[in-house]
Amino acid sequence: MKQVVNDLRLNLKGQKRPCDLSFDGPQISSDGGAILLKSIDDEAGISDRISMSLHDDRDMAKVSHTRKEQVAQRIYQICLGYEDQNDADFLRDDPILKMCCGLKPNGDSHLSCQSSLSRFENSVEPNHLMALLHDFENEYVDRLSKDQKEVILDIDTSSCPTYGGQQLTLFHGYYKTYMYHPVFVFDGRSGEIISLLLRGGTTHASRGAVGILTRLIRKIRKKCLQTKIIIRGDGGFCVPKLHERLDQLNCELKHVEYVFGLATNKVLQKLSKAQKEEAASSYEESGVNVRHFHEFNYAAQTWSKERRVIAKSEHNSHGSNQRFIVTNIAYGSAEERYDYYCERGQAENYIKDLKNAMYAGRLSCTTYAANSFRLLLHGWAYRIMIRLRERAKKCNLEVGRLQFDTLRLRLLKVAAQTLESVRRIKVVLPSVFPLAAAFQQILLSSTQQPQ
Repeated sequence: MKQVVNDLRLNLKGQKRPCDLSFDGPQISSDGGAILLKSIDDEAGISDRISMSLHDDRDMAKVSHTRKEQVAQRIYQICLGYEDQNDADFLRDDPILKMCCGLKPNGDSHLSCQSSLSRFENSVEPNHLMALLHDFENEYVDRLSKDQKEVILDIDTSSCPTYGGQQLTLFHGYYKTYMYHPVFVFDGRSGEIISLLLRGGTTHASRGAVGILTRLIRKIRKKCLQTKIIIRGDGGFCVPKLHERLDQLNCELKHVEYVFGLATNKVLQKLSKAQKEEAASSYEESGVNVRHFHEFNYAAQTWSKERRVIAKSEHNSHGSNQRFIVTNIAYGSAEERYDYYCERGQAENYIKDLKNAMYAGRLSCTTYAANSFRLLLHGWAYRIMIRLRERAKKCNLEVGRLQFDTLRLRLLKVAAQTLESVRRIKVVLPSVFPLAAAFQQILLSSTQQPQ
């Protein structure tokens, strides 16, 4: 039903003439950048891939919205900054979003409303989740080059606070909140998300890591026979079970390396006492920040064998600071290995993009299965956005360095009008759009050029 809104006349300070405001203009979308998302999706086949993996037992004679349409709608909305299903109620008639999801932009058909999308997310059975996760991982592995020299797997966890009665939401003493505790695996070079797993709130950081990494390493080795596979993680993943498994995989598959943070203890402190005192003495003499590195073989009581441990003894104006890492990498100096380990901290920025810009912490469904599926959808949305940023980097280096939320604001949030005729659909963007050239180049970089 069309709203009846009266015209307004305003007197604005600084303007000598009155301003007349009317509501009879053409229908315009504020999300013209959805066309970029659609072009990337079409090239990668993401919506097709997900929808084909979903089990759909609905009566097709009564279906108004296909799974492909709903998948595309949900992912595009996340990319555009609409994290809530409620947002669908006022976006279901957006002409650009309708066009990108396969509907006529100015036709009578509507996209799914909130209730339809809620039923969609809750339709995924727990026993189908693993197949969906495998497909998510396979899509990354399929794009790897067989001649790739190395793949870096950075594994990390994060807290996702919850505020309702969601299944498996529990109180975590360290974070002091009710939460989920998902684990993520990122490509240490590109920032691509490789795998993710939703877990209960009190789950230990390393829970599930053995299974995830074993599966990924085997998939990567099957595709890339000679590629070096390196796993990096903080002290939460420094557990004997994971060390043993990675050592076995290294013996079996070759070129499987790891480096993990190692929690300090009295034995480690004793073994590095001399270096700690030397760093303190050097700082007192020079007043300049001092870092000393050394290495030794060490085996905790729960380890089956000795491993290479690297110690950093640092002293600055804040006092002494010691850190330890454990690795099976035999080459390189102690300082090089330690700095290489520190690069894994970039994964926290990837998680920041995933949680803050892509709203992956919005896990407000009741069931664990629905929340797990939702987290996967946010992961797919992240993949589309990172590909968008990579394309943008090729034509505008400054835009290609932006965080996802800024990239969305600059590139995707642009007014667009759709005009339909018998022969074509015309999309009109503003002539004053600052990134019009980059927008065009990104579209032209698609492998699917218009005929």
